[in-house]
Amino acid sequence: MTSNNTGFQRPKPLNHSNAHVFKHPTQRIPPFPGTENHPSRSDAEPALKKQKLDPLVAPSTHTNEQYRTIQTPHSQPPDPLEVQTYNASSHTANQSNVVPLDSPATPSLVFPVRLPLDQLQTRRKRQDAVSQRAARNVGEVQTKPFVLEPPSAAPRYPSTAKSGIPRESIALDSTQALSAENAADFSPWRGIHAEDVLGEFTIKHGFYDKIQVSQNESGTARPTAWRNYKQQSGLNVLSSLFVSVLGQRQIHGSVTAGCTFKPPPRVTLTDSKREAWLRDLANPTIPLRRLSRTIPHGIRGRALLDHSLAKNIPTSRSLWLAKCVGANEIRAFKRKGASGAFAVGGESKWIKDWTANVEQFLETLVGTCGSDGWRENMTYGLRLATHLFAESLLDRDHYFDWLLNTVNQIDLETLPLYLLIIRSHLKEFGQSRRYGRRLPESLLEQLHRIENNASPDVYIIVKTKIVNLIILFIVASPASFLMPRRWLRYRSMLQTVIYAPHSALFEDVCQRNTRLHVMAGSDAESEVKTAQTLIEMLDSIVSGTDISNIAQTLWEVAPNPELLIRTCLCWSTSIFNTSCARLYIAVRLLRSWSDMEVNIETHVLHFLAVDAEAADLEDASLYRIIAELMRSRHFSVGGYLNWVIANGLLRRRGVTEKVSPAIGLLNEIPSHGLSAHILNLRQNLLRSLGVKIDDENHKITQWQSLFDRKPAGQHIELVNLSATDRLPSGRDQHTLAVKLDVGHWIRQKLLSRSGSGQSPSERPRENTDTDSVLDESQFGTVLAVLEYLEDFTTLGDLFLFHAKSHEPQLLTAIAVTISHYLDIFLACDTADTIFIQLMQQHTKLNSKPGYLAFVEALIDLAESLPNRSRETRMLRKERQKHESKSSVAACSPISEHMAEALQIEHSGSSLPCTDDIEQLLASGTSMDQQLLTDVFGLIWRRFEIARAESVQSGFTAASLLNQLRPFDATAVAEMTISRVDEFLASGSRVARQSMWISLVCARVISLEKLLNRILQALQQVDDPSIRNGLLTGIVECLTLGRPRANSSISHLYYRFYAQQQCLLRDLSPSIVSSLQHMLESAHNTQEESPLSIRNLLGEPAFTALLRRLPNSSQQGKDIFKEIFSPVLMTERAVQTLGILALPSTTEEDQGSKGDRLRVLLDNVTISSLSLCMLYLEAILISGGKADENAAAMLLLVTLEKLPSSSPGKVAQWTSIVSGLPQQQKKAIGDKAETEIFVLLANTPQPSITDFSKQLEYLLSLVSAADHSVHSTVSATRIITQIHNTIIHLSASHLSSSSGPDSRAEAKDSEVSGDSLKYLKLYAILRLLHIHHTAFCTPNVSEDALTELLVQLGLLLGHPFPGTYSYLSTDICDFLTVISDSLSATIQARCIRILQKQHRLKDSRLHYIFASSDNEEDTWLQLSLGTTSSPRQPKLHPFPIRKWETMQDATPLMTENDTSISLSLFGAKKSVL
Repeated sequence: MTSNNTGFQRPKPLNHSNAHVFKHPTQRIPPFPGTENHPSRSDAEPALKKQKLDPLVAPSTHTNEQYRTIQTPHSQPPDPLEVQTYNASSHTANQSNVVPLDSPATPSLVFPVRLPLDQLQTRRKRQDAVSQRAARNVGEVQTKPFVLEPPSAAPRYPSTAKSGIPRESIALDSTQALSAENAADFSPWRGIHAEDVLGEFTIKHGFYDKIQVSQNESGTARPTAWRNYKQQSGLNVLSSLFVSVLGQRQIHGSVTAGCTFKPPPRVTLTDSKREAWLRDLANPTIPLRRLSRTIPHGIRGRALLDHSLAKNIPTSRSLWLAKCVGANEIRAFKRKGASGAFAVGGESKWIKDWTANVEQFLETLVGTCGSDGWRENMTYGLRLATHLFAESLLDRDHYFDWLLNTVNQIDLETLPLYLLIIRSHLKEFGQSRRYGRRLPESLLEQLHRIENNASPDVYIIVKTKIVNLIILFIVASPASFLMPRRWLRYRSMLQTVIYAPHSALFEDVCQRNTRLHVMAGSDAESEVKTAQTLIEMLDSIVSGTDISNIAQTLWEVAPNPELLIRTCLCWSTSIFNTSCARLYIAVRLLRSWSDMEVNIETHVLHFLAVDAEAADLEDASLYRIIAELMRSRHFSVGGYLNWVIANGLLRRRGVTEKVSPAIGLLNEIPSHGLSAHILNLRQNLLRSLGVKIDDENHKITQWQSLFDRKPAGQHIELVNLSATDRLPSGRDQHTLAVKLDVGHWIRQKLLSRSGSGQSPSERPRENTDTDSVLDESQFGTVLAVLEYLEDFTTLGDLFLFHAKSHEPQLLTAIAVTISHYLDIFLACDTADTIFIQLMQQHTKLNSKPGYLAFVEALIDLAESLPNRSRETRMLRKERQKHESKSSVAACSPISEHMAEALQIEHSGSSLPCTDDIEQLLASGTSMDQQLLTDVFGLIWRRFEIARAESVQSGFTAASLLNQLRPFDATAVAEMTISRVDEFLASGSRVARQSMWISLVCARVISLEKLLNRILQALQQVDDPSIRNGLLTGIVECLTLGRPRANSSISHLYYRFYAQQQCLLRDLSPSIVSSLQHMLESAHNTQEESPLSIRNLLGEPAFTALLRRLPNSSQQGKDIFKEIFSPVLMTERAVQTLGILALPSTTEEDQGSKGDRLRVLLDNVTISSLSLCMLYLEAILISGGKADENAAAMLLLVTLEKLPSSSPGKVAQWTSIVSGLPQQQKKAIGDKAETEIFVLLANTPQPSITDFSKQLEYLLSLVSAADHSVHSTVSATRIITQIHNTIIHLSASHLSSSSGPDSRAEAKDSEVSGDSLKYLKLYAILRLLHIHHTAFCTPNVSEDALTELLVQLGLLLGHPFPGTYSYLSTDICDFLTVISDSLSATIQARCIRILQKQHRLKDSRLHYIFASSDNEEDTWLQLSLGTTSSPRQPKLHPFPIRKWETMQDATPLMTENDTSISLSLFGAKKSVL
């Protein structure tokens, strides 16, 4: 190191550290003068000697109380500016008490400076005051002698006083005392050191140690060597010398000794010695070679892991012990005589047992979570298991299986611990498809459990860890997320957790899964299947459910808004679904999607232009949905009018052409709420269509004329409508615009009458407790008008206006009407609100007349509403309590009150009236059996007379039977059934409908039991006239429509209608049996009979009944087929199904089988798919057996109509094929598959467009037919055909591929070569995807399957698939999916053939066939001689024995004591 200015060099002292620094003599710090006899200095310090100082600095004197020193900070040189003053007395008390100088110090002075006397006195007084205060506060201070300590950063030698060991052989101990004796190159200034003497040379040049130079090295060899180098042969001599030296080094430096490796032997030790050995193993200072002499016997398996944890043995030493034990265990199998496969099997079994021990060890640690020290134990266990896995000391398959199974089964509380283990092995999971595909499914399933948990916020930390792990894994191995079967389940959930930086990666994975999911079908087929799923979900909607959740669920199933809205409109406007509630469900769904920022207006207009003219859609229903959207401002009227004008719909309309729904909507738009210019534009467009605007205004005025006005300045009064004949006639001829405008006018008048500008639903809850706006008569008028207009939105507001009324009769009318239209009000989401208000009001009216009828109506309403069982029980108790007040107080028999009535009965005089019978039943509480029979007969005769008069009278008389039930319910029920059976057996048709309605509505008998009695009577009666009467009764029970609320009997039989709809919705066995008898009898009846199939289907009510049966689900399809099963194979059944499935067809259209197929293919729609499936099955069946030419005929007809059909229509064809029986589907699939192989083998003659469309349709037919071969012969045949096709395609087409640059778009009349290759390859992939489940059956030829997979692997390496977007990826993804169902044997054969025979090295193939383990074992190879080529040695894999790769295995170190002999590698000896 050079000095600061002199340029001299100081040699490094021997055996000193490199941290020794050079000190200039001017920086030498002597002890301060006058401190020799200071009590704080050491007595052993010698007296200070005079010395010559720097002439530039004058010497100064110092007192014994004060001196100056320099503190050198750690790890940096001393700074002369950092000058501190220490007081002697305070220094002894507290060495950290530092008092800075008042006067500034000269930075260049490092020697003591004498202070002025006044400053010293001031400083001394200040220090004395501080010392006195410290003495008073602290007390007596213990002093100790001053000792000059070396800097803490100075290098030190170890203490050698006790051991006598040389310093250079002992490592520095951090616990040794810092003393001046051990400090290197540190000697305090005492004046006797050579460095303390300041001579002239030292002052000028500095002080440095002299180097001891040996006399033998005083010269140089340059003169001697240079003479030889100057000669001509000097370089050759030097080269020979070096070659000779290297040769001798090669001979003597190579490892030639034999391998002396041997695992440490095991011996049996006592417990104390074994514990001592384990403690030595846990001590890292004891070398392993000393422990490797012997290891204790009995430490293995779980005990080894427990000892490692209990003794806290370092991980590396625990691994060493595990390897020692494992190597001995494995060698024990060979010593027992096992060899070959037996030895390998024994070794594998032992490794699996060892892996199971590790797994149990980890499970035990997880079980102790929360106990003392569990965190440290868990950390140690996880670290040990991770190192065991990294060293390949565990069975990977067994360990991963256990880990994934545990993650699937454990609870969420212990999941984070296993996530730590998974994260440490994330790379290994992504190397093999076998486990890579299972990990995402397990993590996503756990994430799904958290999302569906009742309190997901509790597991937010666990969710975050799972999400982070998913993101890491999808970045590392995207192919592991290929799960086409479960992708729809996890797609939306995975999309919410993948944030922006990885969104592109998620989209790529999503597209790959989607292509695999639709590999067996085209995009149009996928849309049709999705639409069928949506219709099934829409049919399963129960009124009153949360529409917002349903809208979100439907959006997740079909995120395509165009498909979603089109399907919703088709479902709600179809003639196969005539429920009015579906219209309001559709309106609320569309509003929910609009709130989700979906532009519903654009898609509704597209539906009007493209799909609204279908024959099975009702225009009126579509107009109602759009009008309701216009009322809520979710559909713009001005936008619609501009769309009509921009598309020229009015100009393109012909004179005699039917008005399309897109134009017909003009006449149905309500005018209220429209601005003047929009209203004027609408009227102008209507005038261009020839519509008279005055007629619409006249009809509105006619409705408004029902209401009289009082003199000016008074509110509008409503006239009571006592009869419905005052309502305007031709209700069905009124446009929707007239109906809604009148309803809006009424609503506005109600608002003005209430004195508020808001409807009850918009007002705050505290302001809704007001009296009714109308009285009972006025309310009845408005109710009749709104029901007549079918404006249920305004009707709901009317009920909300009057739900707080104090008139029981008015509230009863509300409850009855809500029950009557319950499905509609539930769909409008107003039924629950009105019911809650009615329940709040009924407790205030218990003393008013009509209260009991109000409670009865509330009971009916509560029984129909979902989740209202508690209110139902409460209302029943209220009714019972109210009835008990009017009954007699004491229990008295009725027999003493019956004399006069019975006398009247037997005398032949007229029967008593209903009031007399009610008074008779209320006069007692019990009666005997005979009297009960007599009273029942009296009431039944009264009922027979009353039902013939009117339904009202029949219902009143039937209610008496219900009042008789409390006396003996069983006896009354038996007598009722007996009387009904007598009536059915008589064949009487007098007032039959009135009888059914009265008995069912009075709760005397249920509709289902009534149908069962009719069916039982049909089996017992042979008279045709009586049977026809019974069948007509069934028709009446099933086709009775919803009564009008303004009719006089509507409140009587809404219960009948509710039970009818419930039976039809649930497809009860009584409904199925009734329809079966009806159809069977109709097909066997003559044409002129009213019950013939022609006349029966001519009845719109019965046809609508069959069409609206729920048949979207698979269960509904089976039941619908069961209904037609007795007549399915008859000719009339074909006609019947044709009329039902295709409303626009007639009997003239149903000619030959080919004509029927053509009509079916032209008119099939998404709403009629279920009926069309049954119709197609009936067409293909002739004479009770399958027609052999039916499949060929269907294929011929479809191929004939294929060029002129849209993709959506073709997709509907394939959908109806999927519903056929298995035998018919197999015939169609075989025929289509044969045509596919013909197309693949030949060059197509038509254009590339027609060829693609034809090939796509044939593949769709095979897929729709579910043509998965099940026999071994058929599967092997298909595999062979596809394999030969690939070989033929590779030989004739792919080999001549000219690359992507030579491709150009061909005209329709030309066939592009590359496009043809692409189509054929894609067709092969789709055909393989259809049959891949059959390829994995146990009896399929493994040789044929292996050849096919190898050919696909070679196709993956071909350059042609990479020229097309996604084709190479599709091949890889298909191989990935099909490998999931392959056995490990087939996977190993495939990868071995591809690597060895075809020399194909592709990492994707290693991942697909799960061969990552092979790469670890084949990186090291052994040369066993040479082949025929002298430069190519014969190499074989040299597997490494993982259990024997350990250090310090033998107690003595030799040159070749490793588990792999070093002589195999030509190793050299190390030269130290």
